[in-house]
Amino acid sequence: VTAPAPGGASAGRWIKTVRLDSLPEGEPKRVALVADHRDAWTMEKQVQLGGAWLLRKGDQLTAWSVTCPHLGCAVDRRAGDAPGFNCPCHDSSFDAEGRRLDGPSLRDLDTLGTKVEDGFVIVDFQRFRQGTPDKAPVG
Repeated sequence: VTAPAPGGASAGRWIKTVRLDSLPEGEPKRVALVADHRDAWTMEKQVQLGGAWLLRKGDQLTAWSVTCPHLGCAVDRRAGDAPGFNCPCHDSSFDAEGRRLDGPSLRDLDTLGTKVEDGFVIVDFQRFRQGTPDKAPVG
């Protein structure tokens, strides 16, 4: 007996998110990454596979995974006046550009590829190995 083959989400897949014009200039917005998920036996329609922080600055668009590179908790915006991100589980903090400031995370927030099609932001959803200094895709 063998286990089911892994689903395709970890290898990277382009997922349609929000309209580009809905992103406020210079302010990160968290979006859900929703798509069909298939493993060896089942197909789930339109499930949340993960999330991303999107940031629009002029013509530049950046996406970061909401998953902390340390141990996988969900990263949130930092409270208060200082822009940036914080992991509430082990207190890793990141600046407004996703660079690691302090805490146990060994690397910056993981960036995700983006493109714009028909006015919508499309994100290249991937999962990465946690607890390592190098950004390595899982799957």
